[in-house]
Amino acid sequence: MLGLPSSVPEIAEGLTTDFDGGLKSPSVDTVLHRAQAARRFLRMLCRHLPEDQARGVQRRLLESIALSSFNVLANCTALLPGILPEACAKSWNFCQRTMPAVCRCASDADPDLAESTCAEAIALEALEALVENAPVDEVPMLLENFRDTFGQLLRGSAASARQGRGAALCWASATSALLRRSGAQQQAAAFLEALLNALDQEAPVGPFVPLAFRVLAPVKVEAAKGARAKLPPLALQQLSRTVLPSLLSRAKALESQPWARRAALESAVALLAGLSPEVASTDCSEELRFCTLTSLKRLKEEAEASVFGAQVLQLLVRAIQKKQPWVEDDLHSVVLPICDLCSSHRTPLVRLGCFQVLIALIQQAFGHLAPYKKQIEAGCKRGVEDRCREVRLLAVAALNAWHCVGSQ
Repeated sequence: MLGLPSSVPEIAEGLTTDFDGGLKSPSVDTVLHRAQAARRFLRMLCRHLPEDQARGVQRRLLESIALSSFNVLANCTALLPGILPEACAKSWNFCQRTMPAVCRCASDADPDLAESTCAEAIALEALEALVENAPVDEVPMLLENFRDTFGQLLRGSAASARQGRGAALCWASATSALLRRSGAQQQAAAFLEALLNALDQEAPVGPFVPLAFRVLAPVKVEAAKGARAKLPPLALQQLSRTVLPSLLSRAKALESQPWARRAALESAVALLAGLSPEVASTDCSEELRFCTLTSLKRLKEEAEASVFGAQVLQLLVRAIQKKQPWVEDDLHSVVLPICDLCSSHRTPLVRLGCFQVLIALIQQAFGHLAPYKKQIEAGCKRGVEDRCREVRLLAVAALNAWHCVGSQ
């Protein structure tokens, strides 16, 4: 009735991403949610088919990925994790043939899918699934091919910014998969070291190393709506212990290029933001202090750093809530930038974060804020007139907190 296995591409088109969604394309989160639902359907389908038919469906899907482009490639790639690890165990040669197409899609190198964030996101998930589920004896050859594809871009070979960005994302996805594989820690460490070394060279990947760390530790805006964790909390904690010192030394190195110091700082912030507040405040207190205060200075100079800015303010709110002593010791370096950014930054999420910081400071350190009364009230009054409704509401809340706590 379904015409399997030849109809797999048509089923994929109907089940997954709907890239051509009319005037308004679906968001990345919507596409990933649809892809997860489609994979569940595919797993259930293969489970109830006879073994030879299930294997035929898997191979037809793998062939479609290897030979297709545009929406067919993207939609079939979205389904790929749904046939793993079974396909890797029974049809590894077919799985291996999909790697060039998946990497092309994930690195924004497919001309038919250029600048498609949805295609990039689902291809990165597929790439991680392939590396994580590859047979043990095939991993060395798989990684060697991966190095042949992207290694030169980490060592300084001439390439475009788009190629450098794609290589950074693919390299991080492979690293994340290796960190989750049992017995692959040494290989993961080598991949991480190559990523860090890109900061020491004029490599195309270098400026995009922070994006790589956001793949390893995805951005979380709210706990309830946070991104799916790429790594278990313990693995992320161990990663921070080995990588944070290297990142901070590069961020502080005066002899390094400004872009390299900036990329190292953004990478450290991304990694700290991925940790739990408890771990960041206890195990990484000094790193947290340096990254937060240094980043606040940078935000005043570079208003376009929206994701970075939101993560910095997230770290600052956590430090205040955990009553880190350095916050009160460095109030001058905290309050003045926040009062400026709460109205000057172009990104509403960052302005919202500034008022969250102010409210937390007022609630926990009001007695130390008297010298900054003029700046705080001026910042809140400008926020009350903000063009974004959510910012206005939080600015009113901050102003009310200032007056209410002060009257007690």
